[in-house]
Amino acid sequence: MASLNAAVNRMENRTEVHLRPHHLLCIQKFTGHGYDAAFTAFMTALTGLLRSQPQTRITLVQGADDLCAHCPHLCGGVCDAAKKTAALDAAVLQACKLAPDTADTWQTLSVCAYSIILQSQEFHKICARCQWYALCKITEVLKNDTN
Repeated sequence: MASLNAAVNRMENRTEVHLRPHHLLCIQKFTGHGYDAAFTAFMTALTGLLRSQPQTRITLVQGADDLCAHCPHLCGGVCDAAKKTAALDAAVLQACKLAPDTADTWQTLSVCAYSIILQSQEFHKICARCQWYALCKITEVLKNDTN
């Protein structure tokens, strides 16, 4: 628990965050549910940071990111659902016309993902096979998350 507290404290002082492309969607739909308590606590800290500091710089990465580091599905630095998550990432990049290693603010990237994916049928096409889809499809994105 001490390492989680340290990670949460470090998150509060971050000026740059590395994210998988599909996490642009997950963060905007996050309602406090997660894989386990440690992941949920870190996700809560991350979403709080991005909501309060929308100018935080985001770099889109391939493979495990800052959020994945706290996921119980990360084994030896690799997601145990790597094929599925890579497909989600590729779909988000394609829909938003972005590339790996794209860097911009949370504000810019979240608005892009919101308008192109979360407000269209792309959301269903990309996310329908995700275990969180049922929850996400009934979760509204708060306007201040993307504006």
